[in-house]
Amino acid sequence: MMNDMQQNRVAPADEVVELELEDLGFQELLIKQAPLDTRACKARSFASLQLRAKNALKALYHSKERHLLLLCGPNSLDLLKNASELCSELGKEMPIIAYAPSRFEMFGSDKENGVLTGQGTVIMPCVHLIDHPKRLGMVEACLCENRELRLILCGDATDCAQLLLMWPYLENALHADLISEFPALGGEALLGSLLAYYHDTLGSKHFEWQALRLLLGYLCRLSGDKRYLYLPEVRLKALIMEASLLSKGECVAQHDLLKALGAEDFRVNYLAEAELRDHRDRQLLIATEGEVVGQINGLSVVESAGTSFVYGEPVRITATLRAGGEGDVIDIERKAELAGQIHAKAMMIINGFLTKEFGSEQPLPVSASLVFEQSYSEIDGDSASLTGLCAVISVLSGLPVRQDLAVTGAVDQFGDVQPVGGVNEKIEGFFKICRLHGLTGSQGVIIPHSCISQLVLRPAVLKAIEQGKFHIYTVNHVKGAVKLLLSAPWGSEEDEQSVCSLILSRLDAIGSHAERRPWWQFWA
Repeated sequence: MMNDMQQNRVAPADEVVELELEDLGFQELLIKQAPLDTRACKARSFASLQLRAKNALKALYHSKERHLLLLCGPNSLDLLKNASELCSELGKEMPIIAYAPSRFEMFGSDKENGVLTGQGTVIMPCVHLIDHPKRLGMVEACLCENRELRLILCGDATDCAQLLLMWPYLENALHADLISEFPALGGEALLGSLLAYYHDTLGSKHFEWQALRLLLGYLCRLSGDKRYLYLPEVRLKALIMEASLLSKGECVAQHDLLKALGAEDFRVNYLAEAELRDHRDRQLLIATEGEVVGQINGLSVVESAGTSFVYGEPVRITATLRAGGEGDVIDIERKAELAGQIHAKAMMIINGFLTKEFGSEQPLPVSASLVFEQSYSEIDGDSASLTGLCAVISVLSGLPVRQDLAVTGAVDQFGDVQPVGGVNEKIEGFFKICRLHGLTGSQGVIIPHSCISQLVLRPAVLKAIEQGKFHIYTVNHVKGAVKLLLSAPWGSEEDEQSVCSLILSRLDAIGSHAERRPWWQFWA
């Protein structure tokens, strides 16, 4: 297992590291203690974890000048309920939650007070004031005249920013964040306390130790970094209640939680299953064996519209070469207006690396074209730049690319491999295709070394890795990816069998051939 010294050392550019099963777990995040279930944990509410918001509320109640607090948090949290619970935990009287008050309910009349003309704390969503901008002046007047009023506005980043533009008075308010991400170190204690609280308030069942660990891994996966837990409060409560309903025992067991997670996937994964069927029927052509010049397997992430279900989808990328042109890589996706701006930038970076390596003294005598095959919708992102660069290097050198490997990663103009997102889904997407067509024992994926902390893979992938049927390799530089994909070292001009030497020899041959032939022979 890689230790900190191994991870922090300066690695050679062409180094390739194959990850072992121990590198893919998060067991090191667990406190070494005897197995226990959530019955032994002290109940703790989600609101009690919001230390930033609690600090802001204390300042709100102690301040004589500022009576307005803006709480910003993701929609995955019940913002209004958390604000109310925080007020209660501070020992204040129960606040009024005004979800969508009318004008009369907000400001009252000569005979009756409204929620903003009386005393106490009022919690209101930002979106309500955004929908009724004419009331902002009266709200401001109430805050200035009613010194016993405390107003808490809640919303996501978009709502808070929009309201701030509409209402400059908000700049003088207190601001705080409601967060959904927490350190995973010792996370089983935090998660156990939260589950115990849901048992007391929602009536859910307690969780056994194995189920608690499984839930911990699932939340690490959601965060995109196994060093952190992502706690989407609303979704988490729904998952816990469903697992409790599926459980037949006194506590939720590991298989009960697996059933709940499987049911959650099953409800929204139709498109992913349909694409897998297309791979089975060879309607989508992805090779998982053999070698081909200028063809490589890339890894992409798809988010289905409406359900927001995210899954990995391998894509076949091909490159071709022609003499002449401007010596650049022609991006067919961009020419067809099927690529976003980030993707266009990534293709220009590929040009920058090739120019630095082979065209710094004179223009390249060849041009290449690059395309995502069987792609019929707009693509964006830079996570395929390493893949595209390796395909172009293959066609320049004439060396075939291994089809049993798939690649993801971004690169800069110096060839350094940079991190990308959705690594778990990408790996699992290619694994499903390999398993569908038959695991050979040599198949695997190449990912950036900096993405190791993101890896929280499904049990089926981990089992295949343990059995040596599937592999995960990490690289820091494009030279490492080329070494593995083309089965040849990058080397230098003096090494005849190196990738660099083969590319330079071919460029020299094409350049000298073009200079010897008169122009009319090109039409023969």
